[in-house]
Amino acid sequence: MTQAEIIKDLIAAIDRGDYKYGERLPSTRDLAKKYKITQQTVASAFAVMAGMGMVEVRRGSGVTVTTGRPTRIKLGTFLSANREVATGTTAWARENGNGAKEGPTEVNQILVTEADADTGIPVGEEVVERIRTRSDGDGAPCQHKRTLVTVEAATLIPEGWKGLPPMMRAGDVVPPEGMSIAKWLGMGVVRVTYDMSVAMAAGPAAEALTIPEGTPALRIVSRGLREDGSVAFATVTTAPLRSTVSLEIREGIA
Repeated sequence: MTQAEIIKDLIAAIDRGDYKYGERLPSTRDLAKKYKITQQTVASAFAVMAGMGMVEVRRGSGVTVTTGRPTRIKLGTFLSANREVATGTTAWARENGNGAKEGPTEVNQILVTEADADTGIPVGEEVVERIRTRSDGDGAPCQHKRTLVTVEAATLIPEGWKGLPPMMRAGDVVPPEGMSIAKWLGMGVVRVTYDMSVAMAAGPAAEALTIPEGTPALRIVSRGLREDGSVAFATVTTAPLRSTVSLEIREGIA
């Protein structure tokens, strides 16, 4: 059995749920015996999987699964079937099994750096940063999401609202049924664009996904654009490469 075949077999076992997030894989010796190959070949397979962010190899502690089953990243404009949670969260959770959840949301005020220049928000501008992590039904972290909202947009208050502006508060922001958050707050967003690329996971994103810094990961940047082309908000999603990205667009949604 080749190294590639071993990796394929182990990934299939993880996808089936035979080995879940946080659990240990069989030892190098046991797998070598099972597949009738050398321990060196198994160790090489583990090294490749570690480079993919799927396992963590610790000398003396074995090999631990650091990924969950493949999950779906849902992009586009859609209505929530359950208004008790934010629209995007509901649409995502419906396709990722019972127990899939998001949060809690952390809110900070920061300055945009060169690392986020691709958001379209000028470097050095002050923004409100909203951070949350999504986990699948087995508790495996599968998406790290950062939404950067310009101060102008973040301080908007909808009619009848009392207290701190919605985007300045921690937790889910839930607009009235049938209305997007941007429309509800009057951000003036006329379109949303998406850019997808492969980048090295770093900092809080790598930590949240429990993968080593430098592990290749999906980087999805969505931007809410006004008529003049300026960015009201941008969301940066970091996710494992094995995630599935889907796009859904429905007409007539605010």
